[in-house]
Amino acid sequence: MNKITIYRGSHQIGGCVTEIRTQGHRIVIDFGENLPGSKTDGVMTNEELLDTVFGGDPCDGVLFTHYHGDHMGIYKKIPRNIPLYIGPTAKKILTILTEKVDLSTRTTDKGLPRIQSMHTYRPGRKLHAFGDIEVTPFIVDHSALDAYMFLIEIAGKRILFTGDFREHGIAGKNDTLEKMVKAYIGRVDILITEGTMLSRLGEARQNPIRTEEDLGKRARELFRTNRESVILVSSTNLDSIMEYYHALPWGMDFVCDAYQAKLILTAMEDKGKYYPRYRPEMIHGKPRRIYIVGEMEGLGAAQNCYKADFSILKNKGFTMLAREDNSRFASIMAKFLDPLIIYSKWKGYLKGEHMKPAIKEFIGDHRWEIVHTSGHAYVETIRKLICLTEPKVIIPMHTECADQFDRIPEFAPYKDKIHVLKDGEPYCL
Repeated sequence: MNKITIYRGSHQIGGCVTEIRTQGHRIVIDFGENLPGSKTDGVMTNEELLDTVFGGDPCDGVLFTHYHGDHMGIYKKIPRNIPLYIGPTAKKILTILTEKVDLSTRTTDKGLPRIQSMHTYRPGRKLHAFGDIEVTPFIVDHSALDAYMFLIEIAGKRILFTGDFREHGIAGKNDTLEKMVKAYIGRVDILITEGTMLSRLGEARQNPIRTEEDLGKRARELFRTNRESVILVSSTNLDSIMEYYHALPWGMDFVCDAYQAKLILTAMEDKGKYYPRYRPEMIHGKPRRIYIVGEMEGLGAAQNCYKADFSILKNKGFTMLAREDNSRFASIMAKFLDPLIIYSKWKGYLKGEHMKPAIKEFIGDHRWEIVHTSGHAYVETIRKLICLTEPKVIIPMHTECADQFDRIPEFAPYKDKIHVLKDGEPYCL
């Protein structure tokens, strides 16, 4: 019997694992780690998950929507005879990330060979590797570069699995989502949609930074009045990083470490041909230089990268990308006069159950401001997707509000279509 099973992620953000099964074939979409601080009472442990998903029938493949840990964090535990699939740029980013982690932790359970063995898919090109399950990936806007939703076709039924998505970043400009759905997807039978922001409605409405473009505009204002600034931002949130990079006034310099620079250069190489915001900032006909703190790790003038010398940079003015868990940045920052900390992460990490003490410690007594926009779809974007695809059934996941989905005013017209699953509960097609 054909069926869908969400093993983890039906009532939580992150930790996502979904199975699509027919009589003779099955695929798994995402295999994520639980987010720190998640309420996991009654949720499968990683060990239980591995035994349940891979302890019995053969699996034709695991497809990852993107590279965030809550969607692929336990990929190393997947049996090695099962092929893994991911987007081509996401694979490059994972390679840079995994090289860094493997070297720094010196772990014997290295992830790099597993990453290197991953198959890549292309947007709009149907995958025929899974028997009677056909999968077509479509690129979507998200805070992770090179994220995808999947159109899955089984015995005449069409299922759209959104993964994490939005339309207010670089890839979402100019109604890209609407144009893509109208041109290539159309109506579907089942829509499986993320709903991360449904538990953060007030936070979204109160935030003046609604889009990545808004973020860039505010950054430009701050750079003009602060000659020394430090940006706390995820190194793989490349949309925001590119907005900061382009917002920096001429005459001021952009600083990061080699790991961050490699990610930026990869994004420019792969995505600059499609999105102007991913192209180098040209200053007097030459690309803006990237100044590196710490080891150069093989980067140099050929990559437009140069060793950071703060005795010079402080005279010109600069912004520096930083990570709160790396002592190098804190020690460098201690030498600055009065730096502004630009906090460019989720507000929830600053207090409450998801608080990260390292962030509070890094900010300390410095001046700081939140400049951040969500990586996930707002309510109006989810409603737009529902209108465009006209599904017969809507299954929410990647949300803490699955049971309240039909009470949100924007979704009230679709109340009779909403079907809330529990972890491990199959939905028969």
